[in-house]
Amino acid sequence: MAQWPSCLASWSLITIAAGIALGACSTTSATGDVDLQATVDRLLTANAPSAAPDATETPAPPTAVPALSFEPTTYRDPSAGFQFDYPASWTVGPVEQQSRGGITAFTSWSRPSDVLPNETPPGETRMDASVQLWDPTGDLNAFVAQRRAAWDASGIAVLSEEGWTLSDGRPALAFVVEGIDGAQGFFFFMTIGEKYLVLSGDGDLGLLAEIARTVRPIEITY
Repeated sequence: MAQWPSCLASWSLITIAAGIALGACSTTSATGDVDLQATVDRLLTANAPSAAPDATETPAPPTAVPALSFEPTTYRDPSAGFQFDYPASWTVGPVEQQSRGGITAFTSWSRPSDVLPNETPPGETRMDASVQLWDPTGDLNAFVAQRRAAWDASGIAVLSEEGWTLSDGRPALAFVVEGIDGAQGFFFFMTIGEKYLVLSGDGDLGLLAEIARTVRPIEITY
């Protein structure tokens, strides 16, 4: 799997929908943070609130978030209802929109922010954040089962799997996967209403996991 970075970008897009035309949209930066307003969700159906947990179940305690190893800034998507911290020195953009979701690229190296990056240079790290509307909606286990099936069909092996609990009790899953040539990547999945947030990337997998651990729900605004 020598072309891992290109394949990684393809996986992120394939998980939304194959062959759907992309349309670029813009981000704004008011105070150094990236604040994505309604761009990702304009072509999606409205978010539905997450189902309330069964009253007889005891929510799992939130997964501990260790002290960050990087100087952070915050990426917010109030239209989808999440935010996370990432290294302030990274390049962010573009936001590519499709009929059932959108994808935003984050890279540790400087580059034009209006074009999705291709290969990850040696020693660098790339992450894609995508919001996806996929059937079945709001079912993390079923969504991840579809991803597993796609990995199996591509000869991609799961090296590790961790279940995390977010600050609001919402479950999330994190994976390290390996291609047939030994190249590795990181994937994180969680529900946001009826949609899914997927973080995927290659390079420093520990750093990607550190970023993913900072994901937290915020109030949805339109």
